[in-house]
Amino acid sequence: MRLLGLSVRSHRTGLIALALIGALSGLVNGIGFVEVAGHSHAERQAFAQQMEILGRQLTYLLPAPVQLDTIGGYLTWRAFGSVAMLYAIWGALAGSGAARGDEERGLTEAWLSAGVSRVRWLITRSGGFGIAALLSVVATCVGTELGTLIVGEPVSIVAMALEGVLIVGVTLVGFAVGAAVGQLVISRRSAATIGTAVVLALYVLNSASRAGADLGALSWASPFYLFDRSAPLLDGGTFDAPATIGLYAIWAVLIALATAAFVRRDVGGALVSRGVERARATFRPSADPLLRIPVLATIDQQRWWVIGWAAGLAALGYFLTSLVRTMIDTMVSIPSLRVYFERLGIAAYSDFIGVIWFSTALLLLSALVIVQANGWAADDAEGRLEMVLAAGASRTRIVLERIAAILVEAAIVIFIASGTVYLAAGIAGIDVPADRFVVATALTLAVAFAIAGLGHVLVGWRPRVAVVLLGAATVASYFIQQFAPLFGWPDWIRHLSFFDLYGTPMTKVDPGGIAALVAIGIIGTSAALATMRRRDVGV
Repeated sequence: MRLLGLSVRSHRTGLIALALIGALSGLVNGIGFVEVAGHSHAERQAFAQQMEILGRQLTYLLPAPVQLDTIGGYLTWRAFGSVAMLYAIWGALAGSGAARGDEERGLTEAWLSAGVSRVRWLITRSGGFGIAALLSVVATCVGTELGTLIVGEPVSIVAMALEGVLIVGVTLVGFAVGAAVGQLVISRRSAATIGTAVVLALYVLNSASRAGADLGALSWASPFYLFDRSAPLLDGGTFDAPATIGLYAIWAVLIALATAAFVRRDVGGALVSRGVERARATFRPSADPLLRIPVLATIDQQRWWVIGWAAGLAALGYFLTSLVRTMIDTMVSIPSLRVYFERLGIAAYSDFIGVIWFSTALLLLSALVIVQANGWAADDAEGRLEMVLAAGASRTRIVLERIAAILVEAAIVIFIASGTVYLAAGIAGIDVPADRFVVATALTLAVAFAIAGLGHVLVGWRPRVAVVLLGAATVASYFIQQFAPLFGWPDWIRHLSFFDLYGTPMTKVDPGGIAALVAIGIIGTSAALATMRRRDVGV
């Protein structure tokens, strides 16, 4: 029981963060339904017809819209689809931590030497996460139910409980993916990156199926497909028991495979070890000239990682651009949306490309910075930071090089991806002003700088919780940008969002917002320098 309790406690930060994010999302969406859909039956019917047309164009991001004239249908479409993905990503990060993070800190070896079997260790760690996930999902469901109670349209508690069962299932699958991947690599950083990529790939696979791609039996490979099979919050809602059982079966099978792999491999090693390469001893330094140049040395070591991000974001940009004409023609046919776009000064296809592309790119660039911040925290936990300091590098240099490297990496990724979008727009016959497009692309680096500065402050202050706190701040920024116009929040609240400060440079550049982002980055970097100098490495 002591090991189980410690396992639950090890996930408390993620538990609290995801509970707050999920509960806030459910609460605000529940309250916001009445604001956007209206009160009368006629208003809600009109809203549902308009938004279902729009929702059909967004099935690559959200579930198919059904019964949007009801609060249950709206929550299914607007809240729980994206929340389930966030929980699955948390699961993948937690699974990689259980598989590799504990080994890097020496906890696994300590418990094994105390007589705990390998099977008991990994199964108990999985059970501890299951309890943490359940508590977090319960908080999310309670917050969502509270939102429906506030507007006087509560959904069935049984239906909400069934929705929670589905989210817990997806979360556990994410954990199992992270734990399984952790058996194949030797570092938590690699396990977290690959595990998260696998979860996102499974989400994209299901999105392609929702968008109309015929994947056949392959669609069942995605846990999100099994998640979408049930919709308990709808009127006369459905709950696909076999699909839900399938979710938990995938979790059980992957955990069993991870446990079998853990039993077979050495602690600190991978399941499949590479052969030892024979090479002649040499006393000459590497011939790679980039390793001798500050900042570029870091980027050179992460070149495949940068290329992967650039290729993935470019592919997404090309896909989004190919849908612009269809999406925009559909949206402007909705009177309320047409008036909304006119107020924003958005009229041409190029303006829509700016809104759709840069809003998506900013979110993914933020994810890139968060992943890099996770690497900074891992350097501290895994001893790499100590080695660099022992080699003579100053703490000031380390902070500045890290910030500069992530800005250069972000620039490479966003300019390659935006270049692809520009070419795709030309192929689609959409005239995009090159000068404004370049400016809008360059200004995304201000957002990356602000998040990187804040991230390094958190890494220097509390490395183990830095990634969760930075992710929570980014998600909060996303929600503020979405809900501030809906509820008429004052400007000072809107300006708490990184994305709101960025604005819409394709339409009009906001010098004040960009200056604020740069100021956040500078202040964050300065604070990071102070925290790095004051804190002991590994503490």
